[in-house]
Amino acid sequence: MGTKGELKAVGKRTARFNGPDIVTGRATYADDIQLTGMLYGRILRSPHGHARIRKIDKRKALALPGVVDVVTAQDVPDMAIFAKDEVCHQGQKVAAVAAVDPNIAEDAVALIRVDYEILPALTEPLAAMDPGAPEAVLGAPIKNVKDPKGRKYRNVTAYDVIEEGDIEKGFAQADAVVEQEYHIPFFHQTYMEPNASTAKMGADGRVTVWTAGQGTFGVRTALANAINLPEGRIRVIMTETGGSFGGKNGLVVEAQAAVLAMRTGKPVKVTISREEDFQDTRPGPGCWVRLKTGARKDGTLIAVEGRIVWDGGYTGSGGSANRLLGPYKIPNVRLEGMAVRTNKPGPGAYRAPGAPQTAVARESNLDMLAHALGIDPLDIRIKNGVRKGDRPTMQHDWLKDTLLLTAQTARWGKKRLKKNQGMGIAVGDWQNASGPTNAFVTMAGDGSVAVVTGQVDITGLHTVMGQIVAEELGVPVEKVTVTLGDTDTVPNASLSAGSKAAYSAGTAAREAAREARDRLLMLAAEKLEASPSDLVLTNQQVQVIGSPGHSIALGELAEAAVSSEEGAISGRWILSKIPTYPSFSVNIATVEVDPETGHVYLLDLVAGQDVGKALNPMLVEGQIQGGATQSIGFGLMEGFRYDEKGRMLNPNLLDYAIPTALDVPEIRTVVVEDGCEHGPYGAKGVGEPPIIPGGAAVANAIFDAVGARVTQLPMTPEQVVSALANKPS
Repeated sequence: MGTKGELKAVGKRTARFNGPDIVTGRATYADDIQLTGMLYGRILRSPHGHARIRKIDKRKALALPGVVDVVTAQDVPDMAIFAKDEVCHQGQKVAAVAAVDPNIAEDAVALIRVDYEILPALTEPLAAMDPGAPEAVLGAPIKNVKDPKGRKYRNVTAYDVIEEGDIEKGFAQADAVVEQEYHIPFFHQTYMEPNASTAKMGADGRVTVWTAGQGTFGVRTALANAINLPEGRIRVIMTETGGSFGGKNGLVVEAQAAVLAMRTGKPVKVTISREEDFQDTRPGPGCWVRLKTGARKDGTLIAVEGRIVWDGGYTGSGGSANRLLGPYKIPNVRLEGMAVRTNKPGPGAYRAPGAPQTAVARESNLDMLAHALGIDPLDIRIKNGVRKGDRPTMQHDWLKDTLLLTAQTARWGKKRLKKNQGMGIAVGDWQNASGPTNAFVTMAGDGSVAVVTGQVDITGLHTVMGQIVAEELGVPVEKVTVTLGDTDTVPNASLSAGSKAAYSAGTAAREAAREARDRLLMLAAEKLEASPSDLVLTNQQVQVIGSPGHSIALGELAEAAVSSEEGAISGRWILSKIPTYPSFSVNIATVEVDPETGHVYLLDLVAGQDVGKALNPMLVEGQIQGGATQSIGFGLMEGFRYDEKGRMLNPNLLDYAIPTALDVPEIRTVVVEDGCEHGPYGAKGVGEPPIIPGGAAVANAIFDAVGARVTQLPMTPEQVVSALANKPS
């Protein structure tokens, strides 16, 4: 029959299995890898935002004692891992050096001479799409999109239009209409661990790579494509990941380390600096938004129209406008989305890709409508938010419940505020993902349990999987260990991203444990002379229901199974995907603004989230608090700054500010539990939603405090003072 009674392991505040290793320094990170005879790799990068490469001279670098190899695009013409004829952003890889010492490698990089022809650099997406703008990437294809005068836009790589209803009729029926422009820069994941990778060429011709990231198999596939090797000739071993948030979802220096190892025949480790990390990884994209929103006098949203232009960096990534709609019912819609190439690094995922940026525009416009109509900003969100049955996956009133519980905790509308203090509310929504994953469970003769999975642990996932297995097998969590397999030892598993890791891998762990449990019950039924349906797992025993004394220990069963016809107790589950559900987050920020200096003091932040079921409340709260902290940085501090030549002005943690303990108040979490059908024990993904609404909530709180609408992020004191100077009298 399974385990008995209420949940004993799932839903408990269990500390991370690897927590002691992390805090004591025992955990092995990518830069900790040390191999016999290892060389050290360093990268030569472009100092320019845009330039042609006329000539590369590496002779002096090769002549430096201790240098083993210098490789450029000319040396590996079939691989696109170095710039060949053109550099399109500062920090782009031009060459790599392998030397016996990291200092020698750095000296060698400085000796490589590159003759550049400097070209115009584009750093602003609106300027880059102007029909008269230069090319951000010479000869690159663009979309045939034209401006109102019929001129073809420049550097546009993607174009998307969402149309529903009759937009003109919608605005004609509106009693209030607001329209605003918003500007948001690139912002970085700023994980504590900069990127590093080590590669080794084996005698069998296979390449082994040690690296850190969110998906072992994704790295293998990308690496195989980059260096033209079959995936079967590559083994990827994932080390402990010291933060990622989407920033390590692809290759960073794995290909360069592998090529140097293949050319030299020696292991090579490449570690990059924080400055390199800022200039040549995948930050969250910036964007420009113009958004027009209309509502009836009772607060019913009736129309939304606008355009979002994503800053796609040199790769031109992005283009979608759908996140501007959010979790609201709006009958008349026309939204344009496009991506534009600029001379910046190609952006990537940053925890809920695209959602924090679009929330600033959407939630600010909604706040302006509420004020224009004299409606409570909470009420306008409840009125227009999706409800049970509005979408196929909306099984409950998850959004309304999260809004109400978060507002109750924050004492919305009841808190007495001082002059220049204000409260702001904002909503985020995310459809958690699902994807291939696996779990393999085995029980030893003493009743301890080992779990092996291909799913990378970035947020305590393995602890949650251990809790689930312990729950299903009726053993203490302390008797479960969870190990990450590599590409040679486990089947394919997708990225730990998109709020799908615990959702998918937790399901796989549950099903694998149930398969092992069924084996235990069948074996116990023979020994206890009972039907499996009359048995239950409890307190590390299998007992006959109603006869506590008629039982057998799990360890005894596991030991007996080893010599049975079926072999040791085990279970496995290889999952493709399962149906997914939306999750909702609500932030309510309380701020105080100094109108003289523009400084914003964050006094309080209440972060609510609908999680289905908190498999581990401590880890869930940590996810919510961490995402909310990042949203504070996004809203108030962070953003790449460039000069007119495409050079980044703040590529370090002195000039690129992130929140510290002095900037963050106690973040009060509200965990809303109302389970979904398919998630493990009703759980939904929790990783993405908490970063979405914070920046927008702070913007709305600033307006509530001083009546100034800040529309350019980050909302620095300078931006607040400017907004105050320009607010209507």
